[in-house]
Amino acid sequence: MNNEEEFRYPFEERCARVLQEIRETAEFDVHRAQLDEIVYLFDVRETVFEELAEEDGLPLSRRVQEYFFRYGAVEAAWRSRRPDTALVGEFKLHHIMSAVANKRMTKFWKGENEAERALYNDLRIIDDTPQTGSGRMALLRAAPGVTDPEVWFFDMRQGAMRMELDYPGYLEALLVTKGVIGWQYLYCEPELCGEGFIPLEDGLSEMLDVLPRLFPDHDYTDLRVRLEERL
Repeated sequence: MNNEEEFRYPFEERCARVLQEIRETAEFDVHRAQLDEIVYLFDVRETVFEELAEEDGLPLSRRVQEYFFRYGAVEAAWRSRRPDTALVGEFKLHHIMSAVANKRMTKFWKGENEAERALYNDLRIIDDTPQTGSGRMALLRAAPGVTDPEVWFFDMRQGAMRMELDYPGYLEALLVTKGVIGWQYLYCEPELCGEGFIPLEDGLSEMLDVLPRLFPDHDYTDLRVRLEERL
């Protein structure tokens, strides 16, 4: 874990602490849990958000800015060591400037109709799963003028779904779930949890059996209620 003195912004330290929790959990087989290199051109919060406002038309709120980190990505990939486990986790959380500038959804999927193309043109990938190649990702809707952008979840099996979380809410939930594959479905409308959700049910159920025991400082009550609503 990075020395605390190295962290310039509070959310960086929180990310490092979660990565340490993942690395030190004896029940996890950890493939990756790291802070990537600092993006030095985008390492000053005030400068980054001024540029997003002026160049990209995104005057993001102070609440969003409080979740700034300087690293190119915060990422982890792990699997439970339990026999016959379905519990797998992965996230790769991208620097917000890199996401807005370089992670357009339309580079990967342009949509099948006019409405989808208009939506996907606004979406920027903020979190994905390159190690497992699951085809699932979270996206920020970077529509010009917004201060608190919507967050969407995309599953190749299900399409794009708006989440009941904003950007800060997404990051808070990610830290609690440790990136368990498919946790985002628990913050999408229950009626949208179709073919893409079904193969994830066992892993999400196991998450709520295992994580509260391993990480008792976190509250998993809301996640448990949400899973029950979708089963």
